[in-house]
Amino acid sequence: MKNMKLFLLIITCTLLACDKDDEPTVEQTIDLSADAITYEMVSQTSSTTGEVRITGHIQNVGNTNFNSTIGQQVAHLIERPLGSTTETVVATENLSPTINAGNEITFSYTRNWDTTIEFQNDIILRISYDPDIFIDGNPNNDDINSSNNTLILAGNTINSLF
Repeated sequence: MKNMKLFLLIITCTLLACDKDDEPTVEQTIDLSADAITYEMVSQTSSTTGEVRITGHIQNVGNTNFNSTIGQQVAHLIERPLGSTTETVVATENLSPTINAGNEITFSYTRNWDTTIEFQNDIILRISYDPDIFIDGNPNNDDINSSNNTLILAGNTINSLF
């Protein structure tokens, strides 16, 4: 009987502590993502050559605004020859110190393209942070998911424009 009273007391206290009007707590997340690399024809000079614009898309896919200081975050569009580790930065965007949840930043570069090149350069979109960003005392600029900070597009994909 003593155990039954204790059990009922625990259940009663638990039920009283649960208020059905309480909102569930949602964890705040900041997650800048190298979201997409898009490309478009600017001009075509032959059936195999032309000028192409390549655009990087960075998005805060988290549910909380990113707030930092100028210069602590940058995005690059990079070309890397297939099978190589050599990378050439072709466009840079100093990211705004404030990127609201859901907002996107785009930047691009234009280059000549020739589909007769058998092995096209890979295009890489990469977000880079100041090395001390996680220890700067500002939790509002701590990206929770570094696995989506780089995106690679196979350069041969761009040949489909021609």
